[in-house]
Amino acid sequence: MHAASGVSVGKDSTKFGKLSGNPGNFSSLLGREALERLVAFLLRLHPHKTAEAVEAITCGAVKADRVRKWLALQCAPDFLALLHLIRAYGADFLVFVIGGDAPESLLEAAIAERRARYLESVRKLEEEFESLSSR
Repeated sequence: MHAASGVSVGKDSTKFGKLSGNPGNFSSLLGREALERLVAFLLRLHPHKTAEAVEAITCGAVKADRVRKWLALQCAPDFLALLHLIRAYGADFLVFVIGGDAPESLLEAAIAERRARYLESVRKLEEEFESLSSR
């Protein structure tokens, strides 16, 4: 059976009937440059114990052993791992990994996420200052 991308996929032997393809073929869809950007993104956010930090932020959905292989550029994340990374890191992650070809709508989403993080940090600082001044 062939997916829309042209990658051949077969029925997985699990009882859920998930589709699985040749991981080597699927991983190659990410591309070496995108994989290098993915690694750079993770290392920038988690300079120490990167693999363990990714496992923690994905609530164990992406195991540290798998992340170590990405960091060594031995393989690329599969589709489900990418979904977990997107869920954990948001549009910023996608924009960084895609690079200069990211669509405008994705850039806008990344900016909105950054703005929300900034406003949340300002709110926390204001609360901290308020609690200090009330002493």
